[in-house]
Amino acid sequence: AFNNLACPYRGLYHFSPDEAKYFFGREVFIEELFAATQTRNFIPLLGASGSGKSSVVLAGLVPKLQNEGNWLFTHFRHGPDPFHALALALIPLYTKNLDDTDKIIQARKLAQSLNDAKNPLPLSDIFAQIHKNHPTHKVLLIADQFEEIYTLCADNKIRHRFLDSLLASFPSSSTQSQYNRVLVATMRADFLANALLYRPFGDVLNNDIKLSSMNHDELTSVIAKPAEKLGVTFESGLAERILDDVEDEPGNLPLLEFALTQLWKQRKDRQLTHAAYQKIGKVQGALARHADWNYGNLSATQKEQVRRIFIQLVQPGEGTQDTRRLATKAELGEASWDLVKHLADNRLVVTNQNAAK
Repeated sequence: AFNNLACPYRGLYHFSPDEAKYFFGREVFIEELFAATQTRNFIPLLGASGSGKSSVVLAGLVPKLQNEGNWLFTHFRHGPDPFHALALALIPLYTKNLDDTDKIIQARKLAQSLNDAKNPLPLSDIFAQIHKNHPTHKVLLIADQFEEIYTLCADNKIRHRFLDSLLASFPSSSTQSQYNRVLVATMRADFLANALLYRPFGDVLNNDIKLSSMNHDELTSVIAKPAEKLGVTFESGLAERILDDVEDEPGNLPLLEFALTQLWKQRKDRQLTHAAYQKIGKVQGALARHADWNYGNLSATQKEQVRRIFIQLVQPGEGTQDTRRLATKAELGEASWDLVKHLADNRLVVTNQNAAK
């Protein structure tokens, strides 16, 4: 029955490999990323918050490599303990028949060995073991939300040891064919300045790939094609109306997916209607409800901070409407920046290189 159709839109979450059939609009970029995996072994992928970096890797690149065959995949987010997060991702690739408790114990042991300040275990030794078990396979290691190495890892020495470990195991080379592993690291562009402070990592970032915003045709695909896959149509003019509401919004992909997810819940038979779109409050209204919910969960102190942040993001109109403005990190101040990141993680502001939008 059509009422039981799974929603092909992802709200504020990224697309996973299992949802690749509903992931549209990034075909050109996926080809570029795929080509890079054939010649390079450390690929930093930078873009604004809300540009779809995680989705393009997990629902774009991974399925394309799966179709090629002979690839193993694992991915991690740094969290406060990057060595442990990495160890948890690698353990399943070279161990067998471990229960969950054993995996945790082994990951803790591996993390301690990798993070040994005096005699660290080279990460390349782990990959050598993986390839001994899988001699015909390459490994794609995905480090998602790489900016967490700056936001969640408070120890500078651990951060540098971790970066050194990755850089040693994924050395930049013009002859990538000698390696059988590729690291793709997605990172918000506004953390580029942090990364450049550590020269060895900064040198790798000279050869990054930047994910730009989608154009008109790509956004049209994002709106129409997932529903089309399930035989659901848009009422005449609705797709264009939604596109007009979202096209020029910075970080527009999460806003769009969120509104489309709400709209899907209100569909009538096999059609998405103008009336339902009006009912959810259009793109702006759907987001406003999400913003109210997030704001309600902040402490009184955080609420006051948020009010000050948003005042700095508004250009008062003189006889005209107020408009948004860019605010730099320096204007907002270091004290506010953790909260700005929290707002960006929840899709309430968009951050890009050198600016919070």
